[in-house]
Amino acid sequence: MRVRRLEIKNFRGIKSLDWALPSDQRLIVLVGPGDSGKSTILEAIHYLLGDRWNIPVSDTDFYGVDVSSPIVVKAVLVDIPDALRKENAFGLWLSGLDAEGVLHQDPEDDHTPAMIACLTVDETLEPKWTVERVDGQSQVLTSSQRHHFSTFKVDDRNDTQLRWTRTSALGRMSVRDGGDRQALSAASRAAQQALASHESASLTELAAQVQARANSIGGGQFTDIKPGLDTSRSSMGAGLALYEDVVPLTSFGLGSRRLASLAIQQLAAGSRAVAVVDEIEDGLEPHRAVRLLNYLLADDDYSQVVVTTHSPVVVEQAQIANLATVQSHDGVVTITSLAGASEELQRVRRSRPSSLLARRVIVAEGKTEHGLLMACLDAWDTERIADGRSTSAGEGVAVQDGQGGSEVPRRAAALSALGYAVAGFMDNEDRSVDAAVEAAESTGVTIVRWDTGHNIESQICANLNANGLTKFVELGVERRAAESTVLDDLTSIDSANPITSLDVQTWISAGTTLDEARDRIAVAANKRKWFKEVDDGRALGEWIMQYRTRTALREVVRRLDDIYAFVYPQPLPIETEDTEVGSDPSAHG
Repeated sequence: MRVRRLEIKNFRGIKSLDWALPSDQRLIVLVGPGDSGKSTILEAIHYLLGDRWNIPVSDTDFYGVDVSSPIVVKAVLVDIPDALRKENAFGLWLSGLDAEGVLHQDPEDDHTPAMIACLTVDETLEPKWTVERVDGQSQVLTSSQRHHFSTFKVDDRNDTQLRWTRTSALGRMSVRDGGDRQALSAASRAAQQALASHESASLTELAAQVQARANSIGGGQFTDIKPGLDTSRSSMGAGLALYEDVVPLTSFGLGSRRLASLAIQQLAAGSRAVAVVDEIEDGLEPHRAVRLLNYLLADDDYSQVVVTTHSPVVVEQAQIANLATVQSHDGVVTITSLAGASEELQRVRRSRPSSLLARRVIVAEGKTEHGLLMACLDAWDTERIADGRSTSAGEGVAVQDGQGGSEVPRRAAALSALGYAVAGFMDNEDRSVDAAVEAAESTGVTIVRWDTGHNIESQICANLNANGLTKFVELGVERRAAESTVLDDLTSIDSANPITSLDVQTWISAGTTLDEARDRIAVAANKRKWFKEVDDGRALGEWIMQYRTRTALREVVRRLDDIYAFVYPQPLPIETEDTEVGSDPSAHG
């Protein structure tokens, strides 16, 4: 059996979802920001197609806690199990699904037979499972009939599957031959004999105290209360569990328990099972998570597997055709398959898979911009924490290196098309990318660029005075590790006029104009790569944040304010001081 279409209404954080599942994909990996509804989608599938006779539902499971609008989970199913296609089951209740995915009242010769399964919960909190027709007729769908769907879920509540209970997979499999009952009967007799011959002063004393207290309050005429084996549980109670040698599997690590639970439930479900796995990487090392992913993709015992993940490793290692992004906007959830994704999206997935797990993405031109933004986010987050406001992580922000200015608008547009909020941060020297920038902005992308003709170094230097330029050169010395190296860098720009001092005021006194000094330093910083690594960019960002209230950096800070406005709900007011960079090195604006 497979799910071809899933509709969800008013369930938890999902107001509405209408998802046409790919017909040619056995494995679907749902990715996207937190609270977008990924886990809720798996729970809805499990509630609808699992064989539990009842499900726990409360008022808070309704979207907006509004019980006046019922929860509805509906699925179009194909490859229906034979037991359900019989006339005395639902053989006369099947619909037809055409090649375009449109449902018809009755299956024609060129249609795929399909079943419409529906779960509805209204204000009474009583779940109702039905099979529907296109015209709205319905018939009750029982838990024993849903058992034929062979659908199960693996999540953090897996320990029950490692024990023999009435509801566990082990218990359901063992009930066929009663092997568990025989084992428990033998264990019960042996335990009773062992307890009868065992003496424990503390247990005996405790039992005597209980006997005295029970008799004193009129509980009876007890004369020989003593410890013994609890036989109140039935033989299908949690009296048996799986062990590895003398260690129960319930004592193993989370990842091992989840894998064992998956194996057990698949055995119970049989071939052509449908599995939903929440956070597939939970408890697993990256290599085991990737191995599990590949196993689920290749195992023919599964007809369909839907998993969620928050692991960049899983996103990177999964086949891109199996990935699907989940986005929620005011409760309206959309799922977009990445099958046939553009080359830009494929590069995003390879170079920064964590971007697909974020809510808001900033595509920075290169390592310099990446590092600079990380320093800014750190500073802004620190200030916001002090005010009790959200941080960039809380806003779901990821920064990625776009690996070149021409890539920024293209990657940003590709992510925007999937529903992500995206900003691009780039230089403004290359006119060949202007058309791509305009195209990205037309899709809702925020593009932040320097003044026309400027890169990050030249924008910073554009309004610095001699003292500010000297401070900037000193930062270059820190990154280049030697004054002589920076002197060589500056000289290389105009070898006919060598630089012998790092004090820019001496250049001015010798006849160099302020604009010439600005240009020379900006070009040297750019060409000699003073800030071309992420750590260097971070140092540059920290320097800007230190002097951000200075008038000379007004245009730089204005662009960073645009980034701030994209990252956080409300802008951060910064008063500008009418002083120059370097006039008070100890000041931190």
